[in-house]
Amino acid sequence: MIRAALYARYSSDQQNAASIADQQRLCRERAEREGWQIVASYADAAISGDSMILRPDVQKLLADAQGGKFDIVVAEALDRVSRDQADIATLYKHLQFARVPLITLAEGEISELHVGLKGTMNALFLKDLAKKTHRGLRGRVEKGFSAGAVGYGYRMVRRLNSEGELVRGEREVDPTQALIVERIFREFSAGKSPIAIARDLNVEGIAGPSGKPWRDTSIRGTPRRGVGVLNNELYVGVRVWNHKHYVKDPTTGRQVTRLNPESEWVRKAVPELRIVSDELWDAAKRQQEALAARNKGIKAAAQARALHGKRRPAYLLSGLLECGACGSTFAIVVSDRYGCVGHYRSRTCSNSRTIRREELERRALAGIVDRLVSADKIDAAVAAYANHINRENRERRIQADADSRALAKIDKAIAGIMAAIEDGLYQPSMKTRMAELEREKAEITARLAEAPAGIPDVHPGVAEIYKRKVARLTETLHDPQARLDASADIRSLVGKIVLHAGETRGEVHATLHGSLMGILDFVNDNAQPGTDRVITKVCPGSRE
Repeated sequence: MIRAALYARYSSDQQNAASIADQQRLCRERAEREGWQIVASYADAAISGDSMILRPDVQKLLADAQGGKFDIVVAEALDRVSRDQADIATLYKHLQFARVPLITLAEGEISELHVGLKGTMNALFLKDLAKKTHRGLRGRVEKGFSAGAVGYGYRMVRRLNSEGELVRGEREVDPTQALIVERIFREFSAGKSPIAIARDLNVEGIAGPSGKPWRDTSIRGTPRRGVGVLNNELYVGVRVWNHKHYVKDPTTGRQVTRLNPESEWVRKAVPELRIVSDELWDAAKRQQEALAARNKGIKAAAQARALHGKRRPAYLLSGLLECGACGSTFAIVVSDRYGCVGHYRSRTCSNSRTIRREELERRALAGIVDRLVSADKIDAAVAAYANHINRENRERRIQADADSRALAKIDKAIAGIMAAIEDGLYQPSMKTRMAELEREKAEITARLAEAPAGIPDVHPGVAEIYKRKVARLTETLHDPQARLDASADIRSLVGKIVLHAGETRGEVHATLHGSLMGILDFVNDNAQPGTDRVITKVCPGSRE
């Protein structure tokens, strides 16, 4: 019996979850009429059809097809699988490679002709839909309505028009939030920094946009993009629309923002939504320009340093420090002292302790030397890891060897059947047997292709090698001039440093977390900066 897999999808525009059940019901009815056995069902809910990259179930379907878990894929229509030309072609190639045909209720069995014609039609549909949507949104803006989310300082108006339909996009000023907007503009124009403004608002318990805590970026934003409280022209009674658009990154499938030329922006006067006077707006703009001019040299120098140093850390422990109270980053907050960013920049954390940078570096380095070189901890951690990795490597080699022998046996059997057919000894059972062998071969080939890359066995003497290398690193760390050059090695050894407030005034407890995987890379001279991987943490304890 032919094994069938069902695929259904609905987007978030004019459909709902019932659409998937309807699609699956129609596909099941077709399978029952054809006598197919349904062995799997895949569905992606509320996900657009313009990209397969971000759809988990279509990715799972392709993986299972390569694994030989079903013989055919059934869907309602080709546009339910994807509307993107390139994605349809890629999907078709993968299914053809797995010898799994795609059958839809609307088009029948999909061929190259469907991929070309329907793919083009679906792509044109998406383009036409985008143009119609854009035209509709512009018409709404021209009538004085909003075409986006409700901004801070405003609230949605819900009412029915003369025809009994809900009026969409109508906004009105929220008096409470409007006072906060005026306050922000007034304090910023008077010279108060966005960080200080955000900190005070959080201390007073005033919620920011979307109910979240205030941050300095919510206030200053980016003038060029028109985001941030200080850059929202709606506060002076002008709605600005179409200053940006989105394009799909073909690699990730995610939307990327692109700015439109200012000549394409649409401006519509909405005086009833004004919150800030022209005088206050102009004063804030003058303050922005003054700050931009003052910080221009600093910003250029910072960018030059980042480019020259390839994002070299500013300090020895930059990026490794974490607040034990809220999980925020510890950074330089004042006078070469580390403090919690959550407390000093947004007042969302109660940890107000600070610690001198030199003192923290001294304690961290002492912890690396005393704790991360501890013979019993390193020996135990490395021994456990080595046993685990070496055991997995042995099992993987045994499986790969068995698969290779089975594959050779299948190839020999297929060659024997082909030789018998060429000699005129064909039997009807040969066809069934050949199909079974081909299926087994595809399963084994897929398993071998999907097998993870082998990890080199861990040398049993890695702990001693590690100690010797750390001893040499320690000599380097004693030289203040060479410390920063050794930061890459330190980052490979230290997963993070968590800082907690102590019981007495000014007391700060630091817990050093070692990275076992980093230790092994350090021993083997395998520097892997920026690599995402699972890290086993070894917490040696606190250094007071």
